[in-house]
Amino acid sequence: MTDIIIDGLRLSYGTLEILKGVSFSVEPGQIVALLGASGSGKTTLLRAVAGLETPNRGKILLGDRPLFNAEQNINLAPETRGLGLVFQSYALWPHRTVSENVGYPLKLRKVSQADVASRVQRALDSIGLGKLGERYPHQLSGGQQQRVALARALVYEPNVILLDEPLSNLDAKLREEARIWLRRLITNLGLSALCVTHDQVEAMALADRILLLNGGQIEQDGTPKQIYNKPKSLFAAEFMGASNRLDGVVAAIKGNRAEIVANGIHLVGSAQQELTVGTKVTALVRLERVTWSGKDGPGRIAMTCVESLFLGDRHEVIFEGNDLTVRTYSRDALPSGQYYVEFPVDDLMVFAAECGSRTLGTTK
Repeated sequence: MTDIIIDGLRLSYGTLEILKGVSFSVEPGQIVALLGASGSGKTTLLRAVAGLETPNRGKILLGDRPLFNAEQNINLAPETRGLGLVFQSYALWPHRTVSENVGYPLKLRKVSQADVASRVQRALDSIGLGKLGERYPHQLSGGQQQRVALARALVYEPNVILLDEPLSNLDAKLREEARIWLRRLITNLGLSALCVTHDQVEAMALADRILLLNGGQIEQDGTPKQIYNKPKSLFAAEFMGASNRLDGVVAAIKGNRAEIVANGIHLVGSAQQELTVGTKVTALVRLERVTWSGKDGPGRIAMTCVESLFLGDRHEVIFEGNDLTVRTYSRDALPSGQYYVEFPVDDLMVFAAECGSRTLGTTK
């Protein structure tokens, strides 16, 4: 049975439409990331599922139980929906101990004291903080506070948990560790999860599926690999990962191959949409897919290596030439000098140009 079903959800603030008919489902045990830029509607969507926002139209179901149905005037209160919710801000009471923070929602529901104690201990044990119940929030690290907020959501023992930017308050190193820990916890507990994030790497590492939102609609729904390697639109391609971008015009089409001319250079790429000769296009190639050689050849551009920046596990290499700047990665530092830079045909993704096209540059 599907855990969450969203059907035709629309939500407006006055004349401003935030959600424009969003539909999707979350399967049992699945982690789904709501990914998008600021203003895309991802947080509003999560809050609507939680019952903190009221849509104008559509349905929200938990299994076969309706949480919201605009036509039938059903709109369950947040506390009756049976969902765990973790906010971006941990919202811990500073004057209450960890155990008191975690157990407070149960006390509001008049759960017996003995049951509260056992369920709080079980929740704290599940997140590795079983021995810290008597500490106060200020005595915990940021990562530990984040776990306490998660335990407070788990103490309900819900089947579904909603997470709103749960790792955003952690530093970069701790975020890397926390997303591994969080995915394992959700998986081991057999939960379904809907997680809002604006971080592409976090979404790919944490989720089984990504819903990429754009302007209140789902731009693409798929696995992290599908959206990264097979984006269905220029927006999806630019949003996921860092890419070199080249604007040009289609000179010839042969099957799914498109020959384009940009800055006077002829390149062949993989057409991601139906294109015709003369169409203005934008071509993207991921930084890690750019190759180079000391020899000239088909599809290669003579360029000069101007920088090789040490990043720890790799170097970021910058090439310039023909009024172009191209970035890529290398395991070792690359000496300055002339090289022949190549955009592999299968990795040069060619899309019909959208409004606001730019000259060659790097997205992200």
